[in-house]
Amino acid sequence: MTGRPIGATPSGVASGAAGPLAGSGSGSAVLVHGAWGGPQDWHWVRRLLQDAGVRVHTPDLPSHRGPDAGLPEDAEHVRAVLRAASPPVVLVGFSWGGDVIGVASHGEEGVRHLLHVASCPRAAGSAGLGTGWIEQHEHIALTGRGTSLLDDEWWLEQEVGTTFPAHVREHLRRHPRRPASVRIDTDAQEGPAGWESTPTTVLLGRDDPLVGARQRAEAAQRCADVRVLEGDHFLIWRAPEQVAAVVLEALRGG
Repeated sequence: MTGRPIGATPSGVASGAAGPLAGSGSGSAVLVHGAWGGPQDWHWVRRLLQDAGVRVHTPDLPSHRGPDAGLPEDAEHVRAVLRAASPPVVLVGFSWGGDVIGVASHGEEGVRHLLHVASCPRAAGSAGLGTGWIEQHEHIALTGRGTSLLDDEWWLEQEVGTTFPAHVREHLRRHPRRPASVRIDTDAQEGPAGWESTPTTVLLGRDDPLVGARQRAEAAQRCADVRVLEGDHFLIWRAPEQVAAVVLEALRGG
């Protein structure tokens, strides 16, 4: 079903000053970045959660530090972070990070809740996308070293990045997109998925062109709590207050 949006942030706005949200948190949040991104992408969500008293961990995925890592290696790295975090833990994945948390969370008793942001939970055994879509995209390149790379200048100065608030754009200029292993597009999801046994919320942007109707329908079938916000794929920058609010809600057992 489609759930309610949380928080009062206007559509398309990331607050310049991240003040504390109502209430306080305890426990931990593990925030997993998306493709071509990094831990710095969680800047605003992280500050909001820390201001609310939550311990925050932002792992740097192995698939973005070398060409030989993919979904299993990313999941194992996140699993190690989970086991070092103070429970209860809310595990959050943005975009590609959602695929990672689906694998990493299975069997981890300290994980209270999963939050997929701009990501739909994958079923066990589901295949990767493959690299065909990259080969057809003029602004994403296969490097020949086992990685792919988004044209950061095009993305930020000509494409969707032009619609981000000025402080978000400046942050992203300081932390540009980086190469990602092509295995994030080719690895299948092996084994059971965490959403099958762990309470899960899915946050989707109403105008997200990267999450199609089939994926949305599958998300609604797999998870009872699917919430649609005004916005596109980049909810962690456009609506960080709303993302953080869901994490706090889960930590409070809501």
